[in-house]
Amino acid sequence: MIAYCGLRHFYIHHFTPSRPGSFYILTYNEDVWDFSPELKQYGVQIKPNIVCQLEKPILTEPIAPDDFWPFAQIWHDFSKQYTEELEPEYPHSWYLRFRRLGILEQFIADLEIFLEKENWGAIWGAGTGKLVAKLAAHNPRPGGSFVPQQRTEDFLKQIPLRRLPLPESKQLEKLGLKTIGELAELSLTELTAQFGQRAKVLQQLGRGQDLIPFQAQAAGDLRWELDCTALKGFLRPLTPRELKPYLKQGAHQLARILQEQNKIAGVLKLEVISAEQAFLKTQRRFKTPTNEAGVLKRAVESILPQKSLAKITLAAGALEKAPPTQLNMFLEPAAPQLAAGLPAQIGVKLSRRDRFLIMQEESFSK
Repeated sequence: MIAYCGLRHFYIHHFTPSRPGSFYILTYNEDVWDFSPELKQYGVQIKPNIVCQLEKPILTEPIAPDDFWPFAQIWHDFSKQYTEELEPEYPHSWYLRFRRLGILEQFIADLEIFLEKENWGAIWGAGTGKLVAKLAAHNPRPGGSFVPQQRTEDFLKQIPLRRLPLPESKQLEKLGLKTIGELAELSLTELTAQFGQRAKVLQQLGRGQDLIPFQAQAAGDLRWELDCTALKGFLRPLTPRELKPYLKQGAHQLARILQEQNKIAGVLKLEVISAEQAFLKTQRRFKTPTNEAGVLKRAVESILPQKSLAKITLAAGALEKAPPTQLNMFLEPAAPQLAAGLPAQIGVKLSRRDRFLIMQEESFSK
């Protein structure tokens, strides 16, 4: 059983305002990611291009969600008291896999207590997979946000198709499809005739099947993600050539985090979703663990599939503590310096006995 958890106003809570006393709308790639909860009481429709005259100014500011990962750790630590199988989605949301229903029920009960104690709002849902769990969280039905396997088909037939951000939404609506579950009623032949290679993906979604299987986060993995379909200026899968500057950015960001935490990575994991929505996973193991950006960049380029990609995740795993930089406690002996004005010794070097005899002879000659 998979559970989905999402925190309300996570980014506003941890956001440092540039002008205290204002309302804020926070955006990422021009999409709204969070907003001041006080705006709800005014019935404001939250869109980045709307300006309202209230007693406080409304400011729209962009954020980088990756900057908020440290604030998610407390919630991950709480969740891992009940299961070690956790997959982060964004800093404000994550998935959990439970082997026993009783532990899931206990987790939800304790989560609600913890939320009330910390004065947080959240949504949760549970189902047979990540998709069903997330839909259950965002579309609570009578009877709760838990969708058992035997109710999955009926549940999906009640969820509007527009809940999925599909590029084929309008075309599907023209075919008379209104809910997600109705996708599963069409045969693969019918879907292929209309949507080609995307047919299998649409059928999977209609059945509530995950396009990307649950991937439990390995202990200590550090991650960097790029969603090309939400990337400003593209909004589509990118070719390997187009990805190069972003992969360099990701490698440098992972290296920076590793260095800040004084760690080195023994393996670099790569997870991608292709333009055809196929999920691929590979990795590169290092002969010597590293935290150097150049090494990480070359590693990801060597295992990157040569096709257009919609989403990329880099994860630095098999982490170890970086070896301390050893300072030289002892100075190297300085090279012997010849006294000024004396010629350098040339020829055979005299033995210690011969030198002693010469010194003795010089002493008696005086």
